[in-house]
Amino acid sequence: MNSFLKTLAGQKMPIPPIWMMRQAGRYLKEYRDVRESTSDFISFCLDPEKASNVTIQPITRFGFDAAIIFSDILMVPWALERNVRFKPNHGPMLDPLDDAALLDEALLDDVAQKLAPVADAIGRTRSLLREDTALIGFAGAPWTVLTYMLEGGSSKDFNISRQMLWNDPAGFDKIMQIVTQATIEFLSLQAQAGADALMLFDSWASAVPSWHRDAIVNKPAATIIAALRARGITQPVIGFPKGIGEGILAYADQVGVNALGLDHGMDIRWAHKHLPANLPVQGNLDPISLISGSDAMVANIDEILGVFADRPHIFNLGHGITPATPIANVTKMISHVRQTH
Repeated sequence: MNSFLKTLAGQKMPIPPIWMMRQAGRYLKEYRDVRESTSDFISFCLDPEKASNVTIQPITRFGFDAAIIFSDILMVPWALERNVRFKPNHGPMLDPLDDAALLDEALLDDVAQKLAPVADAIGRTRSLLREDTALIGFAGAPWTVLTYMLEGGSSKDFNISRQMLWNDPAGFDKIMQIVTQATIEFLSLQAQAGADALMLFDSWASAVPSWHRDAIVNKPAATIIAALRARGITQPVIGFPKGIGEGILAYADQVGVNALGLDHGMDIRWAHKHLPANLPVQGNLDPISLISGSDAMVANIDEILGVFADRPHIFNLGHGITPATPIANVTKMISHVRQTH
């Protein structure tokens, strides 16, 4: 078992394993070269050879302890026929879902078939990686995925999603149930294809009104994990409810994740004090600090390593690496983490 999986199993490693969210991405020239060879982003995600290629690129360059399959949280809405496309210099666009009746539950029957190329990419990648490098599969958490479907893309205030949550709870619940089931199918597919661990990204958990947090963030995630376990899927699951603040304690207690991703807004000393002592955590360097690579960044790395010195810890960023990040600073970060121990 490699150091990443040992950490997820609750073992504290002498040198914490390290990987980065969005580590296969636009900050790498080799990624951009492959991306430019494909007409659109969805086709890129559904090309097993290219997806595997870019998944392995940061492992080849940096020697991370884990790879994360190149895909996107919007593959589930794509499989649910929400016309997902990516507009240059704009971001994701979907056909806004303003009526729950427009989402056909029968679409769930084809989710696994439509997303089979992602499974193919996982199988291909797992066969090419060394045994000491873990492979992570992932999906977006239901609330985060649902917001894109309702808003028709990204949002600053999630006004449409919150209005439906308050004003049409039955419609909201129907969409949530379908997205939750589709997510179960997608994660099951990835686990069966050879992913060593799974991650659930709730990137917009901070937008959920606290009154609804249990029903909209915690329970759907718990449902997903329980369904995976009922299917005999034993891979560890990392939960990442970004920006949830003190709500992370209830999340840790109720959801059943094997580890928690901590965003860069989380007070790590508070988290370390209040989270269960044996619960592995992942994070939480501010990705913007990597752009400068300054002494302050190094000091923050030291603080993170110091706070989590007596806890199973995976070093990572508090969110995804940004395209403007100099490669030299990534190398500096990795070297410092590994040489400090």
